[in-house]
Amino acid sequence: MSDRRPDGPRTIDSRRRALATGLGLLAGTLAYGLTLVDFSTRFGRTANSLGYASNFFDAQGRAFLDGNLHLPRGSLGIEGFIEHGQEYMYFGPWPALLRLPVLQTTTEYDGRLTVASMALAFALLALVVGKLTWLVRDLMRPDEPVSRFEAVSMGVFIALATGGTTLTYIAALPWVYHEVYAWAVPFALGAMYWMLRVLQSPTPGAIAWLVVFDLGAALTRTTGGWAVCLATIGVGIWLISGRIRPGGRRAGAAVVAGGALVLFIGIAVNWVKFRHPYLFPLEDQVWTELNEHRRQALEANGGTITGPQFFPSAFMAYFRVDGVRFVDHFPFVTLPAEPAQAYAGAFVDQSYRTGSVTAFMPWLLILTIVAVPVLFRPGVDAARRWLRVPFVTGVLITGGVMAYGYFAHRYTAEFVPALIFGGAVGTCAVTAWLQQRRPALARAGLGLAAVLTAWSIAASMLVGHTAAAFTAGGPRLAAYLDTQHRLTPGAQSGLVTFSDDLPSGGEADDLWIRGDCDALYVNSGDTYDTWHLVERRSLVTRLRLAEDSGAGRLQIARALTTPRRSVWVQLDGRGRARVQLVNETGTFSGEWFEILRPREIRVGIRDLGELGYAEVSSNPGGFVGLIRTFQWGDDWISSPTELEFVEPRSGELRALGVEMSTERGVAPPLCTRISATAREQ
Repeated sequence: MSDRRPDGPRTIDSRRRALATGLGLLAGTLAYGLTLVDFSTRFGRTANSLGYASNFFDAQGRAFLDGNLHLPRGSLGIEGFIEHGQEYMYFGPWPALLRLPVLQTTTEYDGRLTVASMALAFALLALVVGKLTWLVRDLMRPDEPVSRFEAVSMGVFIALATGGTTLTYIAALPWVYHEVYAWAVPFALGAMYWMLRVLQSPTPGAIAWLVVFDLGAALTRTTGGWAVCLATIGVGIWLISGRIRPGGRRAGAAVVAGGALVLFIGIAVNWVKFRHPYLFPLEDQVWTELNEHRRQALEANGGTITGPQFFPSAFMAYFRVDGVRFVDHFPFVTLPAEPAQAYAGAFVDQSYRTGSVTAFMPWLLILTIVAVPVLFRPGVDAARRWLRVPFVTGVLITGGVMAYGYFAHRYTAEFVPALIFGGAVGTCAVTAWLQQRRPALARAGLGLAAVLTAWSIAASMLVGHTAAAFTAGGPRLAAYLDTQHRLTPGAQSGLVTFSDDLPSGGEADDLWIRGDCDALYVNSGDTYDTWHLVERRSLVTRLRLAEDSGAGRLQIARALTTPRRSVWVQLDGRGRARVQLVNETGTFSGEWFEILRPREIRVGIRDLGELGYAEVSSNPGGFVGLIRTFQWGDDWISSPTELEFVEPRSGELRALGVEMSTERGVAPPLCTRISATAREQ
């Protein structure tokens, strides 16, 4: 007599599902989570040290609390849109609404909530991916128990869907541009899941959840919002037609009404701000006022940067086979060395180094291609016809980026909903096919899936790690290059150029050492902000004053910006001095301090590369202020500039009774190590 309980098979099935889901989510959570906190415990970190663009949704939330849709002028920098004298953001309001409970309580976390928001978004992603994956499986293989082989296959796919997509790269930069994708993808996938549930059984609860996810998508990102709302309306019309099941007209009408209502809400929000159902008036953006190339792009494309003329360029950017770069130095895997190119005469707005779906998510793309004949071949059953709806929804989401003349790696996130859904369908089909083959072939197929999953996870984490370092700059970028030096010193040495001049030319990852480690620079490979300052020697000026020193000012250093920024020492002739900083806005004076014996003043200027400024201080006297050490170009593109001593005329020094000497600080330690290794090669 068997001791197995009557529900034994069902229990085994449930356990296999739970184990596969749990292990898959564990792998994805580790990849996303470690990238999100940048392998640290800085849970309030921002993408850059100034916090720019990590605080936009906080500012929008504060505006909501004041009863306004517009923000205070200047809150958004170059991203602001000026309409009727008010400043608006083009990002959807959902992440700002999410912050309201915290913003109502305290100001302590303003500008530091993006990591928490993106973590919550991943939790939603994990939930939706798990439920969607098994729903697709059950629709394609109803009443079939989950085998051990299938459980492993589904677990690998869940790991891929949660940790091996562009969303892991996006987690590396917690700012507004990436936060919207962190939410847009799970909202779209959740809407796709509930479309299937409504098609299965159009209960009031299922319809309500579909509308909720539609609303989340519409209030987060326009492309996803329009796609899911239109698909929802299509589901409702299909139900009304009676072709799915008789008597579905009332439910169908509710679905149509829900989708139309959400679409109206999305249109209304955009209309109030920009007087357009879905577009933004780029001619009114602050960036357009500053950047000549943006104005040229708008003129060349009829006042917009969207249209079918960009499709060939977008296809090559996002689907080229060689859309990845392998190097012999850490991190070994990077984005292509050059920005995405324009094709067929397209005049694009901006283009950055962009990895392709084909190179970074190859297994998801293969599975999605497999899903096309599985779902669209003639004579498929009703369940597969239902699956077509969310699949087409995912493809519709990509329409915006495929017709957009602006290329960046983050935009490959637009393809993630289609790839995850198509990947789920493809996984079920491939798994069923492999189970019918010889065990050796089945194991080989599963092994290939595991290897390509590991590749996508690792590649996304590595390019995210690089992006985090370059965007943060300063010590974070120095730590990145230090890791590169420790792991691959010989390969790094081949990237080094020694020169007495400021950096120019070069390729991605190149290093430039100026003088005797006076400064170390690294090349980003992008057209914009190409050379990043990593380290620079401090400047130290020593002033020795006579007992009867006079009153006056001496310029001792300057930054070669336009206009110049300079550092002065002012003496009052009565035993006191102060340091002054001069820029285009005027003169900022530090506090007066007594000149004590041995009547010596030391003024130091120390770079803060993460800020793009240098700190000026004196002894005695202490901290004075900051001077900018980068230069805006004609197109408002920044580049590092030189800091130099200024030698006053000897007559000025004699008249004031001052002796002056200058020296550079100690050589930066990282530059010293890199230089020594490179000279040995």
